[in-house]
Formats: sequence, structure tokens, C-alpha cells
Amino acid sequence: MAAPARQRILDAALALIQQQGIGRVTTKEIASRAGAAEGSLFKNFGDKMGLLAELLTYELPENRAWREVPQIAPPQRGQLVPALVLGMERAIDFFAAALPLVAGSFADRELLRRHQELNRQRHSGPQLAIDATATYIASWQKAGYLDSRVDSYAMALSLCGSALMYAYTQHLAGSESLRCERDTLIDAVIRTIVGPHMSEPVPPD
Repeated sequence: MAAPARQRILDAALALIQQQGIGRVTTKEIASRAGAAEGSLFKNFGDKMGLLAELLTYELPENRAWREVPQIAPPQRGQLVPALVLGMERAIDFFAAALPLVAGSFADRELLRRHQELNRQRHSGPQLAIDATATYIASWQKAGYLDSRVDSYAMALSLCGSALMYAYTQHLAGSESLRCERDTLIDAVIRTIVGPHMSEPVPPD
């Protein structure tokens, strides 16, 4: 059975934006590739920037995988570092997938203005990732595995920022430009940012 038109439009938009960039792709092309009416695109998403906002906030597979971490790795003894490693891995994957999609809007002032406007209207945007990470960190604090005096938002911003910077550097300079392998770097970042605030000993390397 064919996927609903809404999902076909999202899938088509993702493929075309990845290929052409948000500035070059048209709503007509997206609708044609999705086998849907252009009016259906406008009805569901408003315009192509509405599609981009929806993809980045909810529908990008890497985003869904990142949002699943609290369910996959809930607070439990001895699992804080592995849980945050999983979160960092998926955060890097998300930013690596998202950066090419948003590059075109950064390069075009009008597209960027429209993107910002949509984020305000829909209460979407990158701040949701920081908020969700802060909530996850707070759940570990509540469970007693992380110092309750730690600012969970600041810690979340540090972890998300590290993941974003890794993805950004990888895109522009290549993985070989970073001083160590991805797994080693993720572990080091978590032990540096989170390790001193754990309420149980940091597991040995």
C-alpha cells in the first residue's frame, strides 16, 4: 500500500533538498516526485521552508533516532556514560544530516528570515534539541546519578555544541582533521564535561 501523501511529500523533499539545496528545489518538483498535488504540499506544510522546518524538527530519521535515546537508555546504575555516549553518537549523526539541508537557507537572507519566522510560529528549532537533552540530564539527576547542583541546561548545551562542532568540522575539514577517532573523542568529551559531576564513580577506560 502506498504511503500517505504527507509522508511521500516529506520523503521527496528530503531527497531533493539533499540533492539540490533548499534554494534551488521547487514545490512543483517536490510534489511531482512525491506523486502528489502541489496543493497538498501547501495544505500540509505551507511552503518548502515549512517542509524543511518539519524535517529538521521531527521527521529526519537521524532526529527520530536521537529523540529515542531516553526510552532506550533510561537512568540506571552504571549506565550514565554509555547512555550519554549513545546520545552523542546520535546527535552527531543528526547534525551531520541536518547541516547540508540548512546550508542553503544560511546563504540566502530571505530563506533564513522565513526559516526563523516559521520556527517562531511553530515553536520549532534547534533549541528543542538542547531542551530535550537538558530534560534527559535532569532525569539522571533526579535518579541520583548526577549532582543535582549541576546546571542541566548548560551541560546539555555543552554536549550538543560538541556534537555540532564535530559534525561541522567533519563536513568542512574531514574526519582526519580531528585529533582522534570519533569513539575516543565522544568518550573524552563526556568524561570531561560530565565525569566530575557523577554521583557514582566514572567507569574505567
